[in-house]
Amino acid sequence: MKPDVLVVGAGIVGASIAYQIARRSDLTVLALDKGSGPAEGSTGASSSISRCRYSHPDVVRLALHGQNAYRSWAEFTGLSDPRSRYERTGVAWMLGDGSVDSDLARLTGAGAVAEVLGPDELRGRFPSVSDCIEPFDLTGEIAHSCRPIERFLFEPDGGYADPSGACADLVDATRQAGGEVRFGEAVSEVRSSGGRVSGVVTRRGERIDAGLVVNAAGPWCNQLNDLAGCRLRWTLKPTRVQVLYRDWPVSLGPLPVLIDASSGIYLRSDAAGSRVLFGSVLAADEEEEVDDPDDFRTGADRAFQDIKIHALHHRVPALEHRGTVAGIAGLYTVNREDVHPIVGPTDVDGWWVANGFSGHGFKLAPVIGSMIAQAVTGVVAPFDTDVPMSLFGVGRDPIGVIAKNVLA
Repeated sequence: MKPDVLVVGAGIVGASIAYQIARRSDLTVLALDKGSGPAEGSTGASSSISRCRYSHPDVVRLALHGQNAYRSWAEFTGLSDPRSRYERTGVAWMLGDGSVDSDLARLTGAGAVAEVLGPDELRGRFPSVSDCIEPFDLTGEIAHSCRPIERFLFEPDGGYADPSGACADLVDATRQAGGEVRFGEAVSEVRSSGGRVSGVVTRRGERIDAGLVVNAAGPWCNQLNDLAGCRLRWTLKPTRVQVLYRDWPVSLGPLPVLIDASSGIYLRSDAAGSRVLFGSVLAADEEEEVDDPDDFRTGADRAFQDIKIHALHHRVPALEHRGTVAGIAGLYTVNREDVHPIVGPTDVDGWWVANGFSGHGFKLAPVIGSMIAQAVTGVVAPFDTDVPMSLFGVGRDPIGVIAKNVLA
């Protein structure tokens, strides 16, 4: 087969691109992935949180449009019984009082639902969660005295989904729409003809010609760009990021997605409410760059576990100081210039990219697929975004952000 569009990488972003093109056109679409099945790369280690607070109003809108797809997942994918479902827990931003009003205005101005709550509302909805906003010394060397937060931003429609299930759903939806997805297919060569990319050669030696090739290979994106002779001015670094889990007693009640500036962690419910998932929102924990995405430590570090469990107990004082903490490590591809992705055509004719998501890939995957599919097919479909792809264009200037980390 000679596909009209060949997508390299079938994680949550690549699978979304393939599905979005297949569902709205007669173009032949093929997605290749080096893994043996869905979500073996960055997607499987994602915390899969959906929230709308971002620095840039258009990115707020993109996150909202992506959230709309996750909240109506069966309708969006066209699957009668999808694996993933959206858990609408709300997102509580405990960042201090300084940014509440500006954050509220930016979110509501972009069409997202947000409100300002106080400590009484927090305790009423989530009784086990502490309302302390005083910075917490994780080393234990500085005495701590709690100070209640006065106001915080709350996104009632925020929540999370199942990243592996959502990726598998998009693979199924692509196939149902007439596209093809093949696993265990690594690309070893990018072919060119007449000054443009004309296809790839797989590790098995199969030559696949294509009208357009899209690099959605996650942490392997630099390897693919090098094969294509694509020299980007963006610094895209595969970066090791850790996520932890421990049991959650049902007696402690529900949890929101919670972003905690006082101790630098985020947390959310997991495994149907039987576990809590938590990790870091600190830029210092997004600095461990990995040279080879096929060779890095996939377990969590003991020192990381010891520090972050201390932070979790501060935020949830009633959580018993016993129980096993487990963890995994996955890879973000961090765009060191502005922690936002680069999306669309490059200077190499026939070679497009969707790279450098910096921890935002799951939130934005439906709309990245929408952007590329609209550009390729010229067709608008339900759940599309109206934010132009040029926002993330390869030739753009860096986007101004509040912080160069996952909270950008």
